[in-house]
Amino acid sequence: MNKILVAKIGKAVALKGFLRLHILSDFPYIFKKDNTFSSIDDRKFKIKSFDKERSLVLFEGYEDVNLARELTNLELYKSLEETRKECKLKKDEFFYFDIISCEVFEDGKKIGEVFDILQTSASYLFLVKTTKTIRANFAKEFYLPYVDFYIDSVDIKSKKIYAKNALELLKSI
Repeated sequence: MNKILVAKIGKAVALKGFLRLHILSDFPYIFKKDNTFSSIDDRKFKIKSFDKERSLVLFEGYEDVNLARELTNLELYKSLEETRKECKLKKDEFFYFDIISCEVFEDGKKIGEVFDILQTSASYLFLVKTTKTIRANFAKEFYLPYVDFYIDSVDIKSKKIYAKNALELLKSI
């Protein structure tokens, strides 16, 4: 799928068609007047008004509470291309969808592939499914912290993460 889930629409609030918006994106600034989102079935929804303090959204064409109610529980998406264009990353930041499925290497040897990402209060943990060779001696999967001690570099273009100390981490499991 070429879409990223960015929000889920909640209940209608007031008579003018405002809806509660549950933002699921790390980039809340994309929710602004005139920005367009799509549903899973590719219907388009353009923001007419957005109250970021109360997370209330009004879509063009849904300025009536009865029309707005039809959108309750609808999920809103952005395409990968739109996400790359609208969301600005800082140095050493990456989109989840770019990290998932990256191969993880240590000392030139493939040790696994990133399957999922867990966000903690301190950092991110990459869930790595180990290769058959590694799995023979170690765990089937493990969490690799996204910190300098364990991550040497990330090459998104080649979908490779170069780790260090990951095998030591695996030995302790």
